[in-house]
Amino acid sequence: MAKKNPENSNLRKKVLRMESFLDLDRFGKEDRVSDEEIAEYYKVNDFAYKKWLSKYGFMHFCISKTGNYSPEDAFYQPKTVAGFIKPGNKVLELGFGKGPNIFYLAEKFPDVEFCGVDLAPTNDKNKFPNVKLYQHNYSDLSGFADNTFDVVYGIETICCCNEKDKDTVFREVYRVLKPGGHFMVFDFASPEAFETYDPVAQKGLALFTRAGWGALITSVDQWEKHFTANGFICESITDLSKEVLPDLKRLLDTLGMRLMRSKVKAKMAFSVLPEKFVGNGIVAYIAYDCFKEGFATYKQWIYVK
Repeated sequence: MAKKNPENSNLRKKVLRMESFLDLDRFGKEDRVSDEEIAEYYKVNDFAYKKWLSKYGFMHFCISKTGNYSPEDAFYQPKTVAGFIKPGNKVLELGFGKGPNIFYLAEKFPDVEFCGVDLAPTNDKNKFPNVKLYQHNYSDLSGFADNTFDVVYGIETICCCNEKDKDTVFREVYRVLKPGGHFMVFDFASPEAFETYDPVAQKGLALFTRAGWGALITSVDQWEKHFTANGFICESITDLSKEVLPDLKRLLDTLGMRLMRSKVKAKMAFSVLPEKFVGNGIVAYIAYDCFKEGFATYKQWIYVK
């Protein structure tokens, strides 16, 4: 039986409001996660990420432990990864984007070898001799031998994979990770299976991930089954849903409401601007309510081989 989506839910109100003037099926009806589309999405949104997401080049949500947003909160994830790296280790990042995570860690650990895999072109600003970047889909790690890495991490990148590809990623990570090595994932999930939500909540959740060119949101249970089914042992799971709210509120105020406040202006923007750009406006408009109202959760998973 589908869960009730309360009449006073802000997510419900926003989805119904957008439906009154936008064709939401353009953004939330199906996964659009081909390698080419994802690469093009990030190319189109280069300016948007610089302007609204992080001045440091990070492409993930900030974790605000104080309850108030600070640009420095974007360092929470790479700093957490740093706590598991030891001298002489080999470390792999799945989806390095513009490189802020891997470059931060490479500077902090000059005697550690770092590898990054991403669909985007390798960053020509890489000045670190201990960093090697590869351009291809990270569901294919065939270029790396078994038991190569001490730490593998992905920060809001595996969410771009559908369920079949997620299983491939987890299987490949287990293969290339050394025994005793750590696999660290920072990503979002739905607390319950997608099918248990009513149609309006389903549409909201689909828009939250698919409008940003990710795959359909995965439930917490599905995420954890990917870990355990591929042999990983849980070390810790941390819920950071509350800590992402200050950043999501900032994005709502600076981008989401700015784009969606006027139906006329929003409709015009969606008719003339690239689809891959305005989709981010939908995400910014509804993400805060997805997490605030418990439709989505943000997890830090740390598993061991």
